[in-house]
Amino acid sequence: MSKFSVAMKRFGGFMKRNAFYFLIVLCIASVATVIALAVTHNQGAADQPTLSVGDDEPTLKPDDPLPPADKDDDVPQKQPLSFKLPANGSMQYEYSVDEVVWNETYEEYAHHFGVDFVSEDLNVYAAADGTVAETGYNELDGYYIVINHEEGYQTKYMSLEQKSTLTVGSAIKQGTLIGKMSNSQGDEELVGAHLHFELWKNGECVNPLTVLATEDK
Repeated sequence: MSKFSVAMKRFGGFMKRNAFYFLIVLCIASVATVIALAVTHNQGAADQPTLSVGDDEPTLKPDDPLPPADKDDDVPQKQPLSFKLPANGSMQYEYSVDEVVWNETYEEYAHHFGVDFVSEDLNVYAAADGTVAETGYNELDGYYIVINHEEGYQTKYMSLEQKSTLTVGSAIKQGTLIGKMSNSQGDEELVGAHLHFELWKNGECVNPLTVLATEDK
């Protein structure tokens, strides 16, 4: 029998006698390998951002940059529409649609669809920001200007001194001087120099005093 055969026979006998111990060592090694892989996986997961409960966005770490601000925060807020008195002075005749008032020119009672203002300087101002819609003259209204505003509002300035030089379609700012008072309004010519001011919304005449600011222009 050769030396190699003898050595293999002895090794086989050794393995039979100690097989139980080899199995134990193999099991211990396998368990150790599994534990090592689990620890490595957990360490890798700890480095990833976590999600807050019920939230779809990652929780920021102390050193993380802040998210960009909402763009809407930089947009200027739109100012609400407001109307100011179209003249410095006092009110001569109030708006009256439900009841008739005495008309000096016609010497009869009639409805009054606006507010009449008088003042020493005779100045007439735009009551609010808007766009010039119409200018002109007729016997009843005299020289007049019509301005369109937001939210369906429209203001009318009648009994002006002369035809306006404003261009139809041009923008106009609140407080802009747009004319002078006179008695050019045919159905109120005997009242004297004044401004007949009307306010309309969505095609219907409304009382200007419900929206006009109480202070002077």
